[in-house]
Amino acid sequence: MTCDLNLNEDQRQILGAASVMLEASYPVARRRQRRPDDLAELAAFGAFGLALPQDGGEAGYSVVEEALLHVLLGRHVVSTGALAASLAARLAANTGRSDLADGIVAGTTGVCAAIAAKDSALLVERGEASFALLFDGRELALLDMDGIDARPVESLGHGIPLQRIASGEAREIARSADDELADTADLLISAQLLGVAEAARDLTVAYANMRQQFGQPIGGFQAIKHHCANMAVGAEMASAQLDMAAIALRDRRADASFQVAALRHLAEKAAIFNTRTAVQVHGGIGFSAEADVHHYLKQAHLLSRLGAGAGLLAMPAPLAPHEALIRGE
Repeated sequence: MTCDLNLNEDQRQILGAASVMLEASYPVARRRQRRPDDLAELAAFGAFGLALPQDGGEAGYSVVEEALLHVLLGRHVVSTGALAASLAARLAANTGRSDLADGIVAGTTGVCAAIAAKDSALLVERGEASFALLFDGRELALLDMDGIDARPVESLGHGIPLQRIASGEAREIARSADDELADTADLLISAQLLGVAEAARDLTVAYANMRQQFGQPIGGFQAIKHHCANMAVGAEMASAQLDMAAIALRDRRADASFQVAALRHLAEKAAIFNTRTAVQVHGGIGFSAEADVHHYLKQAHLLSRLGAGAGLLAMPAPLAPHEALIRGE
């Protein structure tokens, strides 16, 4: 497969406008207030319907542009409600609930992310959301939360509000085990994980250049250089794979599921490693509320638990001989 990986003019404009909007409305420092994000600005930007079919009246871009946008959302530690809304709009549209899809895209119908647990589900930053998108292994389900009184539970360092409901307590109005939707979910989750990994790398490099010890910036020490280099390599590997996976999924290539599965594996690994290393390089302040680095560590763990990536080792690798070919079939 040959392709031009440079951003085109439309992509540059989308990402430029998104960066300005995110800097103004979703600075990372807002996370210190410990309140669920108000996603109205993202809805007004068109983020939740960016890649929906143009016939439906939405932007009509592809998953490539959507994935690039979600990298920025990861950099700004935007609530998983943004991810849930983007996928819930697809699920609603695919199951004939166009009115619900329109409300989600417009931001008038709130959706939060939910994680399937044993005999229950965890709601992430529910706020005023009237629906929840349940990540249940390789399936997605849309739950109607009207009238449901969820029970608060202790969350990640008291920074991300979580609630619990019993399985079957909320009415399920749509469910999908569609491979393409599952791959899209993995792509967007991985894109946000990449954004987290990149932001953690950048925060660490900036701190290493600022923090001084023994009369010089700690970034001059070999051990810190190695940490920063490893963080950069991990993020670049995931970034390159994101390009490959997004293009393969957009073009419906036969190896799209494999590329997405490889991406999720790399993105989770890069995000967890980079955020852990960032806390370590920051030293004692990395564990404190006054630094932003811990928000990225929590977000990395949270994103990695949304659904389950496909079994990469069970898939035929695009460049490896398939079992059927080996048997001569």
